[in-house]
Amino acid sequence: MSKSIFFKRSYIVQTVFNLILNAPSGKDAYFFWKFYSKILQLLKTLLVRTLNDPLVVYSLDGSDILLPLSHNLPLIRKAYPHYSINVARIAEVLKIKYPDMSLIDIGANVGDTVAILRHRAHFPIICIDGDKNFFAILAKNAKNWSDVELVNSFVGDTTGNFSGRIKILGGTGHLVEDQHSNQELKIKKLSSILRENSRFSNAKMIKIDTDGFDCKILNSELALLKGLKPVLFFEYDPYFFNKFNDKAFQIFHNLREIGYQAMLIFENTGEYLIHLDLSNDLLLEDIHQFYSGWEGRKYCDICIFHEMDLDVFKQARLNEIEFFKRARSNENPL
Repeated sequence: MSKSIFFKRSYIVQTVFNLILNAPSGKDAYFFWKFYSKILQLLKTLLVRTLNDPLVVYSLDGSDILLPLSHNLPLIRKAYPHYSINVARIAEVLKIKYPDMSLIDIGANVGDTVAILRHRAHFPIICIDGDKNFFAILAKNAKNWSDVELVNSFVGDTTGNFSGRIKILGGTGHLVEDQHSNQELKIKKLSSILRENSRFSNAKMIKIDTDGFDCKILNSELALLKGLKPVLFFEYDPYFFNKFNDKAFQIFHNLREIGYQAMLIFENTGEYLIHLDLSNDLLLEDIHQFYSGWEGRKYCDICIFHEMDLDVFKQARLNEIEFFKRARSNENPL
């Protein structure tokens, strides 16, 4: 393909992407705009299929990152402006207490969490992702930041081979177990990865987004967590846990046994919901049941703090209350 054709193609793809993001939506979208948006979405689908899901540039919290045209993140952030930025607000509080902190990002995807974190604070980050396509884009985006190291590996509850496949949909991927699959994927425990990347062996925060493996990873690394005592930020979705026969609810008891005490719960759209103590079994059961049965459409993000960091927990909670108080009164929450 000549450079001229390539740049023309890229221009068309980027233009369609920009038009979709700038089109009115929600209560501001009258019939014409809804029809206009539908046409743009059809054009987007055509470009994804015919051009093998080309890359576009997306401005995310002060960083321009590359991502596939099919990636849902831009549309999610357009609909839910608070989506995913809670992890950065919490990390910002944590860095005040631990100026030399570092963070582990498991399920780093294309590096969107790095962009969000960098908007608030600077500290070393290790990004871990096993999908070769996402990792290739992550490597390109990582050139925009310093103190970011990359590991191309899936993370699981054991080190070895995984019989299955990767299911990708809308810019997110997860492993699907299939004992009859001819494809064997390499997975590693987090502790194994950290032995090979010792700079992050004392990380103070771990963020996990693996669409179902989050609690498996944590439950398999209790000895590591007992020593590090990091703040844990992960996705809690009973729908995926059931797919993997994962007794994920046990994670709360297990973490309590090694000194974790308090947690913040967020809706999957980013809004702060509630805080609770890990000793409150009945309320934990209610939370689990509330997010069950949604087939992945509704889940929560959980941030859990060790008893040694209750000061960080208290400040983070107050910050979340103030942030959303200002946001809902149409003030600038930043």
